[in-house]
Amino acid sequence: MAIRPIDIARRFKISTTTLRHYEDFGMIPDVKRSPNGYRIYTAEHIAYFLCIREMMCGFTLSEIAKILKPVLAKKVDEALWMANKAQAALHKDKYVCDQIKQRFVFKKNIAAPNEYSIDAVSKATGIIPSTIRYWDKIGLISAGRCAVNNYRTFTQAHIDEILMIQALKLSIRARGEKYTVEQIHKELHKLDFEDTEKISAIVAGIEIHLTALNKAQIRSISALYNLCNQVEQNQYDIG
Repeated sequence: MAIRPIDIARRFKISTTTLRHYEDFGMIPDVKRSPNGYRIYTAEHIAYFLCIREMMCGFTLSEIAKILKPVLAKKVDEALWMANKAQAALHKDKYVCDQIKQRFVFKKNIAAPNEYSIDAVSKATGIIPSTIRYWDKIGLISAGRCAVNNYRTFTQAHIDEILMIQALKLSIRARGEKYTVEQIHKELHKLDFEDTEKISAIVAGIEIHLTALNKAQIRSISALYNLCNQVEQNQYDIG
């Protein structure tokens, strides 16, 4: 059954140009053309359009395009694992947010040695070692060096800085903005780590954002799962 582009556009309240953009981004199956050059959409295309529109609440268009690429290749399990990876990253952000809250809002003291290895810092903060090394390299933090092997060493002050850097990143992201290293550096050095009221507000904003995004991603993954089932069965329900 051939379906006109204008009918699909009206159904999803988008323009036919947007439909073509999805095609250009490689997000839908190949579109055949009629003898006079018009695009011929089918129920399969509508199923993909429906999935894309529903996934947009929890993922960016580029993220959706990456996830749908294996679906188009009939590798639905690969796509579902990609979505799972996004959820794992979100859970990691939630863990870091909890660590920030414990340290700066509830003032949890950590009884520990004077110096930490990078692996110990990663475990304490939830931030991967490569990110910590990068922050040290660009000057967001300034790690010490072991006199014996020249490995990076860290103190509790470094851990506090690392947690706060991530808090500022998450806070900026929660506002729907993109951050720069310069912006993080500036905000980090003017922030009073003892200002519980301000930090509590930052954490609250992050928690609201992460909770909303979690719900949106679950809704998006539900749409993806529905499409994957249709692809596996080669039967498309366009409602």
